[in-house]
Amino acid sequence: MHFIVSWEIEPGCNRQDTINNAMLGGLGGHSWIRLLSSFYVIEIEYDSDWSVIHNNLLSIAERFSGKVNFLMSPIYDQDSEFFVYQMPEKGYFRT
Repeated sequence: MHFIVSWEIEPGCNRQDTINNAMLGGLGGHSWIRLLSSFYVIEIEYDSDWSVIHNNLLSIAERFSGKVNFLMSPIYDQDSEFFVYQMPEKGYFRT
């Protein structure tokens, strides 16, 4: 199973790296592929993983109130055919 999560950090925010690292930490060690700069496909094993990650990211977003927004898709339990124009050369996945 997998789902999509993406976030946007306020442009010009002097804590962008801190916030981005916190959001990545909120994914709780799950495998992911980054298709765009902050657009991730997260692999999960259980439905409850989505809720845990949602709560993690919500807590982080509240801690950095007004500095980060995020969205999460529903869970996909089938293979998806994503079209990606060009994959980044490095740093695009975590297993």
